[in-house]
Parts: sequence; structure tokens; C-alpha cells
Amino acid sequence: MKVDLHVHTTASDGLLSPKDIIVKAKENGINTLAIADHDTIDGISEGMKAANEKGIKLIPALEISAKHEKQIHMLGYFIDYTDLKFQSFVNKLKNSREDRNQKMLKKLGKFGFEITMEELKANAEGNIGRPHIADIMVKKGYVSTFPEAFEKYIGNDKPCYVPKERPDIRKAIEIIRKYKGVPVLAHPKYTFLEGEELENFIAYLSDIGLGGLEVYYSKHNKEEEACYLKLAKKYSLIPTAGSDYHREGDAFGMELKKEYLDKLLSLKDI
Repeated sequence: MKVDLHVHTTASDGLLSPKDIIVKAKENGINTLAIADHDTIDGISEGMKAANEKGIKLIPALEISAKHEKQIHMLGYFIDYTDLKFQSFVNKLKNSREDRNQKMLKKLGKFGFEITMEELKANAEGNIGRPHIADIMVKKGYVSTFPEAFEKYIGNDKPCYVPKERPDIRKAIEIIRKYKGVPVLAHPKYTFLEGEELENFIAYLSDIGLGGLEVYYSKHNKEEEACYLKLAKKYSLIPTAGSDYHREGDAFGMELKKEYLDKLLSLKDI
């Protein structure tokens, strides 16, 4: 069945509002969706209202940038986004993002790329991140294309890159669990681990509370899917599917067996 359990909106670095992403889901025959914005839950309420109107099941979620030697992204499904203490935790993540943005703009300035926080906020909604910076770099003619901004300046390990302050992976899983969520490792391809190293990492995450693995992802090939599905089954993790949709041109909608979706949905409020 067609679902998408990993999409972004204007609440973080997506180009569609929560309402518009629901409309897009309806137009594409997707009945179950998860808004999983980066380090924010600001788009969920609007998304829920629109989903109820369109008859779509919306899973409240977020994508936490965590650390474990390298950057790891953890999806949290069914989190209690109305809990004030959880909102406080997420606000700390948002504040660290703003500090990071300021540091990156300072580095870009040394290359002659003058971008202010005021410009950044005027040209973006929600939780501002690198894609918003890249968009302004294109608009101001500092780079020719969106990918060029990342490839030359703000991509990982590039001269203007600043790493995020991130919670430890164990802490991220604990927080998701504490607030009624199901922690799922996003796009295992981008752990950049393979073979025994990858399995050891998945085994470790399983031991500390991981609930699922994003087996089906827009940039996973069939061989990778088979590998991740095998690991998911071995460590009793629920296989999930998400496109990581941000903007027009990205993949949207993924196929997922009904039994896997049902298993995930059964964990709500456990």
C-alpha cells in the first residue's frame, strides 16, 4: 500500500505548508502520512486539522538530529506533541539551530557572501536550516544552483559547515519513548556503515530501545532494502517507508506492506 512516513513541511525546511502536504497526499492516493519535520513539532497541529478534513491518517512525528560518533537521524512516531515538557525539549533543539545558522552566516561572510539573519527569516518559515541558506545563496547569485551551495560551501565538512549541537542517540531514543513515541532509525544508508559495523550498530540501537528501521527510503536501492529488511527482521524492528520529501522534484509516496504499517500503528500509546 502507498504511504509516506517521512515528509517535511514549512515548519522546518520543506516548501509546502502542513495543509498543502496533506492536499498533495490526497492527490497522490496516500492515506497514511507522517509529518516528521527536523527538530520541531510546529507543523503537526495544522497538519492534523487538514488531515481530519481530507480523511487522511496523520501520524504526529519529528526527526531528531542525534549523535553517535557521526550524525544520526532518529524519527519519533506518535510523540505526545501536546506535552509541555516535550515542547520544552524541542525548543532547545530549535534554539541550537539558530545559533548554528548564525555561525554559518559568519563563515559565509568571509567568502564575501553577505546574508543576514533578518534576510534568512524573511525568506523562510518555521525551523530554519541549511536549505534556506542555500535558497538565498541562489537568489543572490552567490551560487548557480541549490546543490552547488552544499557541494562547495555548506555541505558536511565543507568550509562554511557548522555541526549541530545534538543529543546523544541514547538520549534521543529515551526522549521519544518517554513521550509515548516509537523511535525509528531514519535512512540507514546515511549512517555510512556497512556489513558487520552496520549490524553491530543496529543491534546496539535495538538494545537501547529502537522500535523500527526505515527500510524503504527514496534513495535506497533494492540491494540496500534487502539488507535493511533482513536486519529489521533479525532484531525485531518494524520496517517503515518514507520519501524524505522536501520540495518539488523529490520522490513522494512509498510502498509498504500492510502488515508492517499495521504493526507500527498498533504501537500507538503503548
